[in-house]
Amino acid sequence: MPRKSASERNEPSSKEDRQRILEVLSSNQGFAEPENWIEYARQHDFKMVRAEKLLRCPECGGERSVTLGQYVYFSTLSKLQECRNCGLVYSDSKIDAEEVRTHFEGSYKEENYFRVWRQRIVEQIARLADRYSPHGGRVLDIGGATGYQMAVVQRMRPDLDITISDLSGDSCAAAASAYGFKTIRGRMTELAELKAHFDVIVMSDVIYYEQDLAGIWRMLPKIVAAGGSVIIRAPNTLTLITLAHYVSRLFRSRKASEMSDRIPFFTPDHFFVFSRRFLTTRLRALGFHHVIALPSELLTPDWKSRYLHSFWFRLAKAVSALTFGRLVLTPSILYVATRPPVGEEPTVSAEQ
Repeated sequence: MPRKSASERNEPSSKEDRQRILEVLSSNQGFAEPENWIEYARQHDFKMVRAEKLLRCPECGGERSVTLGQYVYFSTLSKLQECRNCGLVYSDSKIDAEEVRTHFEGSYKEENYFRVWRQRIVEQIARLADRYSPHGGRVLDIGGATGYQMAVVQRMRPDLDITISDLSGDSCAAAASAYGFKTIRGRMTELAELKAHFDVIVMSDVIYYEQDLAGIWRMLPKIVAAGGSVIIRAPNTLTLITLAHYVSRLFRSRKASEMSDRIPFFTPDHFFVFSRRFLTTRLRALGFHHVIALPSELLTPDWKSRYLHSFWFRLAKAVSALTFGRLVLTPSILYVATRPPVGEEPTVSAEQ
């Protein structure tokens, strides 16, 4: 039996398909030469996505930056920029908020991920929350998903008043149903409108997703109580990203660089990459007078990685201790920033 033509199968002709893909590439951000990306876009099923191209640093408004590579995410070609003025590393593509919300509605919500892969991380953060929380204190977990992290804290400290905040309505409902936690659904920047103060705020692997960085800086001082602390976990990969960029410039052809769709050691759904100096300096500027950086436990997806990662973490702790906290070797860092108590003026101390 002879094969049916594209028109007989009600499929678009290759010409129509090519035109459709060119329209998507021309409408989406970053593709200066759409013709070169047609086959790539076809293979990856590109769609129309609204995105804003940033021409200035979202932190300081500076226009001078260094490009650390390019990557494709949400059918958009984005560049990772390092501001020469303030040192912030950011994506130059601000994806439509609704697209991002839909993406995170179903991401990282499986409790097994927290029970197995993140168990050591969860326990380490729980110990920090215990250490920095006063008796009967109030704790807020921003991006707390279904509440497993705070359930571990609750078992250690049943006296604490715990609230979960998350972008996902399903996650908030699960946290309330399973553990009885208070919940707040919405973006973290919307928490600035709260009238409540918290003794400990946990922001584990969430700060680099929020595209409104200025909103985070406005929010934190408003809801962290005097003498309270914020615990932030963030990647410690900027040195590797920068090194990989300069190595690729030496060995990769111009054409290969122009068609690059990923950046080594960078996760494409992260909007920011924070250096330790940048984040520490910014937190102190917000009035957190004491900021420490600690090696973070690692993900452990299987039993083999548990032994290797346990050894790596212990080595990193020893190196951190020997260098008085100046050198952290783990892929992520835990920052603990504390506000001064009532009546005590914040002081600026040397870089940790």
